[in-house]
Amino acid sequence: MSDQARPRMVTLVRESLGLTQLDLGEAAGLSQGYISKVESSLLPLTGENLLKVADALKCPVELLVDDTPVQGLEVTCMHHRRRHSKINASTKRRIEALTHLTRVSVEGLLRGIELVPDTELHRLDLDLFDGDPAAAARAVRASWRVPTGPIHNVVEVLEAVGIIVVARSLVTNAQDAVSTWPRDGGRPPIMVVNLGLPADRQRFTTCHELAHLLLHTIPEDDQEKQADIFAAEFLAPAEEIAPQLAGLTTRDFPRLIQLKAQWGMSIAALIRRAYDLDEISDRQYRQFQIRLNQLGWKQLEPGALPAETPSTLTRVMEVHLSQHGYTIDELAKTAGMLPAPFKAHYRPPRETPPATPLRLVQP
Repeated sequence: MSDQARPRMVTLVRESLGLTQLDLGEAAGLSQGYISKVESSLLPLTGENLLKVADALKCPVELLVDDTPVQGLEVTCMHHRRRHSKINASTKRRIEALTHLTRVSVEGLLRGIELVPDTELHRLDLDLFDGDPAAAARAVRASWRVPTGPIHNVVEVLEAVGIIVVARSLVTNAQDAVSTWPRDGGRPPIMVVNLGLPADRQRFTTCHELAHLLLHTIPEDDQEKQADIFAAEFLAPAEEIAPQLAGLTTRDFPRLIQLKAQWGMSIAALIRRAYDLDEISDRQYRQFQIRLNQLGWKQLEPGALPAETPSTLTRVMEVHLSQHGYTIDELAKTAGMLPAPFKAHYRPPRETPPATPLRLVQP
């Protein structure tokens, strides 16, 4: 391992914290110009200054000097939801940096672990489905042997096919999730889902991101619309839900609340589904939007759904702790993090102290 920081990693960690070069310089007792030259590969970052920068960035020195995590991690297939237009450039860079560092941590934790998915995951060519994302969604459900009807737990389905789902703050409510799938092979797709999403929105978001992972290797103008169509069909196939939406009117909110509980989709998404399937007219759709506003349901809907929590990384950490003899501090080091932020972001299981042998002596 080198004793010199990698410029790109310094930039990634700095941006993940939302710091400017001036902020980092001040925190480390160095000048902004020095930090700029380090990140531009004009000056080496070693010795005492390396320790100062690592301390200011609240990360291990090992993360800054190890070039392995950076390779192949330039933005690959990262996709932003349609609200990305509300995100300024610095926040976008921060989200991208967080995504990169999440991948560094996940791949560190996966060392020594063999994940065996239920089904091998492949990218799809949308042209094979005549450009129809709904047809692709039906094919994926069939290929993954998803039973007919509602999907009980979307995160479980995604993790079963080898997608690593990580829930962590993306520092803005204008971004629901991001996803990456490096092109160099042998590395799992990772989906980072923003904390605090209502369960119905999280379910739709993860299906939307699934569409990006499977269908989109090169950004294109229609990819957000395509991902929404895929997500709606994946969650609620038209053939199954259309009869339940037939004849829907603004007097049928009780029915929509029941369908929300059944299908795990928000009332707003169900109304949109009815519109896209021609079960309601343009006029009715506008009336529904007015009524949602009047009820205040565009901000908060009734009928909260059970949360869906990723479990793959938790099980990985359990194996390291119980079978590989790791401590939580060692797990943090493997993830390229200090113990405190590692515990805050990844919530590892508690270490189980070894049992103390107790000899029973007969009096």
